[in-house]
Amino acid sequence: MSKRLVVAAIDFGTTYSGYAYSFLDEFKRDPLKIYANSDWSDGITMVTTKAPTVVLFDKRGTFHAFGYEAETKYNELAGKEDHDGWKYFRRFKMELYEKKIRKNTKIKDAQDNAMAAIDVFASAIGFLKDHLLSRLRQRDTGFRDTDIDWVLTVPAIWDDSAKQFMTMAARQEFHCPLIRI
Repeated sequence: MSKRLVVAAIDFGTTYSGYAYSFLDEFKRDPLKIYANSDWSDGITMVTTKAPTVVLFDKRGTFHAFGYEAETKYNELAGKEDHDGWKYFRRFKMELYEKKIRKNTKIKDAQDNAMAAIDVFASAIGFLKDHLLSRLRQRDTGFRDTDIDWVLTVPAIWDDSAKQFMTMAARQEFHCPLIRI
């Protein structure tokens, strides 16, 4: 079995989300050498290490955007009163707290539209995963998903069903069991 080249952690937060990663070869020399994306931007003035945990789906239910981009697009649509039918999810993480969550659980967006929670969570996790992979491939075009040991943070206060749900959402997006919670 080959060693992973990178350890990456996705911090899926209630309000903001982001990721951090470390290269195995650098870790051996300096265990504190950790990278995080530090250029999430609202497009105006704010640049942060995390993006808002906001997911936007178009009228067909297809993932459209995450984070600041999702906020900006939805605000533009709402300003033109063209947001009906779009699905805008924010602060949805706590939907898993103190509830018995199943794969077919639905959650409601800002307009009370229901959507499968697994798809909302998987889309957010997938966006963060793809964003990190894009960053890594800028450094070295040979990176593959399997070169990374993935970690997904979850609150310690969550019960086992919520933790299992996050595992299912991550596996749906990663298409493999290479995720640790």
